[in-house]
Amino acid sequence: MKKNIGILLPVSSLPARHGIGDFGKNAYYFIDWLKKHHYRYWQVLPLNPIGPGDSPYMSTCSKAIDYRYISLDFVKEMGLLDELPSYRHHAIEVNYWRVGLFKRKYLYKAYLKYMSGNTDALKKFKTRNPWVMQYATFEVFKEMNGGRPWNEWKPEQIYYYGHHNNPPKSLIEKVDFVIFTQYIALKQWKRLLSYARSNNISIIADMPFYVGFDSIDCWLHKDLFSFDSNNQQTEVGGVPPDAFSDDGQLWGSPIYNFEKMRLDKYSLLVDRTGYLANLCDYLRIDHFRAFDTYYVIPGGMSNARIGQWKEGPRDEFFACLYEKYPNIKLIAEDLGDLFPSVLELRDRLNLPGMFVVEFNIFDERMVSNNKMIVYPGTHDNETLYGWMKNLEQWQVDYLLKKLHTTLPHLYDSLMNYIYNLPSMMTIFPLQDLLKLSNKARMNTPGTVGKPNWMWKLKDFSCLDKIKYPKK
Repeated sequence: MKKNIGILLPVSSLPARHGIGDFGKNAYYFIDWLKKHHYRYWQVLPLNPIGPGDSPYMSTCSKAIDYRYISLDFVKEMGLLDELPSYRHHAIEVNYWRVGLFKRKYLYKAYLKYMSGNTDALKKFKTRNPWVMQYATFEVFKEMNGGRPWNEWKPEQIYYYGHHNNPPKSLIEKVDFVIFTQYIALKQWKRLLSYARSNNISIIADMPFYVGFDSIDCWLHKDLFSFDSNNQQTEVGGVPPDAFSDDGQLWGSPIYNFEKMRLDKYSLLVDRTGYLANLCDYLRIDHFRAFDTYYVIPGGMSNARIGQWKEGPRDEFFACLYEKYPNIKLIAEDLGDLFPSVLELRDRLNLPGMFVVEFNIFDERMVSNNKMIVYPGTHDNETLYGWMKNLEQWQVDYLLKKLHTTLPHLYDSLMNYIYNLPSMMTIFPLQDLLKLSNKARMNTPGTVGKPNWMWKLKDFSCLDKIKYPKK
């Protein structure tokens, strides 16, 4: 097998006995399986707390890890849990809300037991990660306000940090519980990352360009976003109408105030990027194009038809980033209808871009090379088998001729074509190695809710059926 092949599989999609893939024994088993079958990379989706519609791309905190990924089995092995039943064992869909309730119950039991013993490690964690106290306070305030966004809280809570550095004593236990979950989550992830590296498996993680409005990032840095005096969004992010959507995509993402951010060398974005890059081997920058040009829609719009392109921080931001993190390894998500300046920025920075076969195979002008990361499709695409089944007849005929194959062998031929394309890396979504239909699709852009982000393996028995790519 080629030495640059990897698999895209979200942590949430791993088999698990508590309803969601986690940092437990099955993650280690998957790394062992990757090594045994000579894969080199494991790509995951953002690990940060999920947001509206269970999306990991609209989080409450850029640096936090979703507590649902904590392995309760490992927490039990720490001596912090006495009994631990299975929950939604062998589920093939993730129910984030129910899993969250289940895991919080047992994590709180573990927290109480932990706090009755030596807490020095937790104290060191709080000291070394000052953001975690702020995040925990945010989460507790949000709970106190019935889950409403921060701009609907009481004024003393909206403007809490800057006037106070620590939460009231009455809230300390709740705040410390959130901090405890972050301590455990980060400890488990770093242990898993170390294991992957020891087995010559590199982890590719993912950083959304935008943050969620209802996030610690916006709560603490209101002046760095396009908000009015009432903390309402005057502009939001998205993409304009294109061949796939007459209305475009209205994400509602807060828009950075880059003029103010440049005054402190974009420290919010630089620190966020550097922190996340230290938790993986390669960091994929989602919506990379926005560092060059980004689409802005007036606040209050119901679609993305009305908007304008604005210029991003371009080379200036990356100069600040590399000054602080000179060894950072980035991948540019450079998909979509791009201006030439986006690709020019990517190439000036010498960053690998992405070549998605589903987007490019019918365009003879588009070719991959050894500076690109090749994918059949990403988490936002149809599965390759689902895509193939939805092709028009002329497209099927084109592929049959291009690949010198017959219809019964088209999928096999297509997979091996992808495998042999020139690339820096070639990453196969696990669904494509398993030849799964669109029922296993991870996400459909422009839609919210079920079944997005829910797909999960029942167990690992399916891995024995993988026959792609052929050597």
